[in-house]
Formats: sequence, structure tokens, C-alpha cells
Amino acid sequence: MRPSRSRLVGVVALVAGCPGTRTTGTPACPMDRTVLITGQDDVKDHAACTALSSLTIRSGAALDLSALRALTSITGDLQIGPTVGMEELQLPELRSVGGTIKIESNGLLRGMFLPRLERAGRVDVEANGSLTTIAMPRLAEVQGTLLITSNASLELIDLSALVTVGKDLAIADNPVLALIEAGKVTAAQELRIERNPKLPADQVEAVRAKPPAP
Repeated sequence: MRPSRSRLVGVVALVAGCPGTRTTGTPACPMDRTVLITGQDDVKDHAACTALSSLTIRSGAALDLSALRALTSITGDLQIGPTVGMEELQLPELRSVGGTIKIESNGLLRGMFLPRLERAGRVDVEANGSLTTIAMPRLAEVQGTLLITSNASLELIDLSALVTVGKDLAIADNPVLALIEAGKVTAAQELRIERNPKLPADQVEAVRAKPPAP
């Protein structure tokens, strides 16, 4: 005996409503507004995104951003801070940020790792009291200003591929900074490396040195 049409409709509706059977569970990756992450659930919700318009992270909780491994581009800004529970910034596949990367007032942040980042509109890293390491080894171009200042625990900056800064490059007031890898810089409107008392003079000169004109 065949089930009635109405019964079949009811079964289909029930199956469609079960979370485990949905095929459209991938969250939206908005390109018309800023994505705000305040907790680990927000990270999980956007783990499949390959591109975003802007991303802001503000949280009092511990956060692990490594789940955002699909993210390769941000057309606008990447802003992280203030946070008080995040110890590491790691976006392993991020290649480009069209706007500003602003990392400010992150109390427990110890490491900033953007291993595949190649270009950014601007970079500001300021007032992160526990930050010891900035690693952007493939960053070749910053269209605007690159500013790294007032990070009390900062010891190492890896900008080993950096060639062009469209405006000013300023690294200042980092009291324990001991190593900068940025010897390829050939273009910047103004280059200021100052008030970093632990930084050897030869490293400062290596960054300032320019190749002879062709």
C-alpha cells in the first residue's frame, strides 16, 4: 500500500529540517561588511572562507585563528585588538590585505605569524605588551606606511622579503628589539629606526642601505 502524497511531503520536510542532512551548511563569507570575531565559535563559522572584505577580532577569550587556513585575501582591513586572551596570531594562507593591518593593544599576544603574506595597504603594530616576534617573511610590498612601535617585549622582526614601502617605514620605541631582518628595502619615503636601544647599529645600517642607482 503506497503512502499518501501528504505523508510523503511531511517526510521530505522532516528530513530537510535535520541539521545532519543539510547541504548548505557552509556559512556566508560576506564581502559587503566587516566580519567581527569575538570567540572561537566565530572562528569556526568562517573557517571555510577564502576571502573577506574586512576582519576585526576583539575578544576577552583565548582564540586560535589557525582554523582560518582557507583565508587567502582580505580586500579591506585586518584589525586585531584589543584582546586579552589571544596568545598567537596565525593566518597561515593569507596572501594579501588591501587595507590596513592593525595589531594594537593585545595584552597576551606573543607571536604574529603571517608566513605567506605578500602585500598590504598599510601595517601598524603598536602597544602589544607581550609580543616578542613579528614574522612576515614573504611580505614584499606595503603601499602605505609600515609602523612598528611601542611593543615592550618585541625581540625579532622578520621582513626579509620586503622591498617597497610606499610611504614611511618606522620602527621605534621597542626597548628589547635585538634583530631585524629587512635588508632588501629599496624604496620608502622616509625610513626611521630609532629608540630601539638593544638593536645593533649594523642592523640599522643594513636596513637603511640602498643599492647603487643603475
